[in-house]
Amino acid sequence: MTISATRKAAVRAEIVEHAARLFRLRGHAGTNIDDIMLAAGLTRGAFYAHFTSKDALFAEIVRMGHGLLPKLRAGKSAAVLDAYLDRENLGATGQGCALAALAGDVARAPLAARLAYANVLHGVIAELARERKRALDADATAVAILAVGAVTLARASGDTRLSDWLLRCARRAAKALMKPKSRKPPSKQRASTKRKRSTSRPKAAGVRPSRPAVRSRGGRA
Repeated sequence: MTISATRKAAVRAEIVEHAARLFRLRGHAGTNIDDIMLAAGLTRGAFYAHFTSKDALFAEIVRMGHGLLPKLRAGKSAAVLDAYLDRENLGATGQGCALAALAGDVARAPLAARLAYANVLHGVIAELARERKRALDADATAVAILAVGAVTLARASGDTRLSDWLLRCARRAAKALMKPKSRKPPSKQRASTKRKRSTSRPKAAGVRPSRPAVRSRGGRA
């Protein structure tokens, strides 16, 4: 790699780093190119050597999956979720996780950012379902919803007691869902008792059984 290429890659990484921090802090609408380049110590003109627009940069930030996904890939799911849903880490978690911090912005963003968000979310669910049969396991999906949703709501709530309660409930529910399910031995099926076939001939419908003949005094029927 030439020196110019190395320098270009370093500049791009610098732009991405500061843009990710500002997007998570201020949102897409509250961040402009001048803010990003000023934070990176670069001029506005240098931006277009790396990205075509702010939307393209935003999609790149979302695609990188800051926050929950890389932590799940690097550690054990239970420990990562416990730290992710910890009240004391809420500020760092909220600002460090693109899934929680940028959900509202992504919903209003162009398709590229929304598809990038979906890919990261798929990755989180797959990591949570590592020891399960299917990558889109229902319990793992519910845990992802609980974790990201709880952090998003807790950050938005101005009531610290409510935020704490949301995180605690989500953490407790996530732990219950992540427990490995014990496999029960297959229950013995009861032998089905077949109805015994009647040996007597079926009675004809509508025919009354004949009564025994009553003998008269004279001996005749």
